[in-house]
Amino acid sequence: MRALAVMLALVASSLAAQDAPVLEAFVDGQVEARDIRIDAQVRSDGDGVLWTDEISVAGSDYIRLLLRVEGPAFPPGARLLLVGALGQQAEIALETIGAEGLWTQLMPFGRVRMALIADAAVAVESVLVIDSIAMQSSKVTPYSVYGENQLTPINAAAVPENLRGLGAPVAFLSFIQGGFARTCSGFLIGPDLLLTNEHCINNAETCRTMTAVFGFEFDAGGQLQIGPQVGCKQVEERFLNVALDASVVKLDRAPGPDFGQISVAANAASVATPMVIVQHPGSQPKQISILDCAAGEIRVDGRAQATDFTHTCDTAGGSSGAPVFDAHGALVGLHHFGFQDGEAWETNRAVHADLIAAWLETLGADAPQQGNSASDTTGADQ
Repeated sequence: MRALAVMLALVASSLAAQDAPVLEAFVDGQVEARDIRIDAQVRSDGDGVLWTDEISVAGSDYIRLLLRVEGPAFPPGARLLLVGALGQQAEIALETIGAEGLWTQLMPFGRVRMALIADAAVAVESVLVIDSIAMQSSKVTPYSVYGENQLTPINAAAVPENLRGLGAPVAFLSFIQGGFARTCSGFLIGPDLLLTNEHCINNAETCRTMTAVFGFEFDAGGQLQIGPQVGCKQVEERFLNVALDASVVKLDRAPGPDFGQISVAANAASVATPMVIVQHPGSQPKQISILDCAAGEIRVDGRAQATDFTHTCDTAGGSSGAPVFDAHGALVGLHHFGFQDGEAWETNRAVHADLIAAWLETLGADAPQQGNSASDTTGADQ
């Protein structure tokens, strides 16, 4: 397996499937320049709460703000408090905003209340700028479905408890790439390590804009929940595998103890049916594909020769990077492509988990420490 993984990495620049479609992260919205300036003309004098306001974008499921600081640095302790529509709060220390700016967390329902707070006087020339707003705008219709769309909210009564428990380590990924707001899925494979597709998170710039949202799902009563959001600390080139369309992202803190992790074991389970995929299709809360979710061809070309298997599990744009399990909860694949009629591939495809496990073994001591079981979660989640 080790030799095979090395071989796959070497052939990444000359991929076997020459007619394969270009894989891109799902475009879920747009980035709009705003240039809202919180300067001395709109701030209160002195210290304490210097400014408050609200931003609301009608029809958007979420927004994110790009913040910049101009002029002299704000005093230590100066911060921007954000309060979302579901009551979640985030404080951003202005001294942490670098020259390239900082993207905030995702704020659901397109609304956020803001307060600029300082514990000391702010220089007249210091300016906090809301440079741009990323807003969700794509009302996605699941297109990679076989027959009727059978994607189901993860906490629906019809979902067995043991399968529902697979969802905890799965996160919704929001990031900016190529000037667009994009989304993918991903899942914890270590306390602070997340696995997703290489075509989703593949460089430092995209990493800088990413937030991984855990617990973004409807509860059993149908109420929308949103858990902690965790940023991307780094994505090293050696943790990228183009041939396997895999990326290991180091997060800026460790949600693993709270949400568990999925083991990409060296003896990863073989593809078998039936299967299960936990995912975030489009910008939607966590869903699961169970019904009519089965493997098709076991060895087909992906970005490299014989890396993939096909499946009939319903997915949509944004499902890229989702884990594929067998009926026992063992990881068998990494979903990375949803079909559209008339494309080079007219099937849903996932990368074999055993190939990813072999590749991770080559990374040495810094690689995720894998156990023998295929999953280890704290729950019983293109």
